[in-house]
Amino acid sequence: MKGMKRVFQGAATVDSILNGNLINLAAEAGLRSIFVGFESITEENLSRCNKLQNLNKDYTEVINKLHDLGIMINGSFVFGLDGDDKNVFKKTVDWAISKGITTSTFHIATPYPGTEFYKRLKKEERLITNNWDLFDTRHVTFKPRLMTAAELKDGYQFAYKEFYSWKSIAKSSLFHGSVKHQIKHFFYSSGWKKFEAFWKIIIEMKKLNQATPILEAVLSKVSSRNNKDNKREQRFIKKRFAQSKKKKLTSI
Repeated sequence: MKGMKRVFQGAATVDSILNGNLINLAAEAGLRSIFVGFESITEENLSRCNKLQNLNKDYTEVINKLHDLGIMINGSFVFGLDGDDKNVFKKTVDWAISKGITTSTFHIATPYPGTEFYKRLKKEERLITNNWDLFDTRHVTFKPRLMTAAELKDGYQFAYKEFYSWKSIAKSSLFHGSVKHQIKHFFYSSGWKKFEAFWKIIIEMKKLNQATPILEAVLSKVSSRNNKDNKREQRFIKKRFAQSKKKKLTSI
């Protein structure tokens, strides 16, 4: 893949990023964006759901390593685990923004049949539905321990809305030491969620190949911490943010 001079996206566990040099080789081969299952920022939750590959791991080290390699992060988080109360949503979003995570995918904990999670909740009589169509990580299918089902659903929706607000996107992009990386973060993050309708039309029209040069330009490699600041690019980011904020206020 390195010789193909193409860019690609992938997925990895926390421990695989910290151990060995596979992630370095992938970056050299063109890896520019990666899906990482952080799952929870609480050790208690990781232990309860048996996420051994995440336990006692330094998430900040993972994030810094990826950013230093010029790899953007799509962080995955799960809400509704037994250690979660109604404050978990804001805490998680604030943490993700402060770490400069480019995109986030949020999920509602889902007890799939055959798992220990399902067996335990069934034994505790906490399951509230057997409609398997709802077991999609977007619906609440059990009684949470430290909040109501409604609070879990509302918090899940809040997390998406808050993380992908123009203010949050701009704030998170400023985490990066390189202005070029800041611009890359801003456009990728906003394009990921703010223009979903546009991408849907492009896909339905089977014109996605024509968008490849744009995607590759956004995913082009940058050095996140060693580039000198460029004041013109810094002003460009602030101008884009101001325009986006003005547009949002006008639409309201």
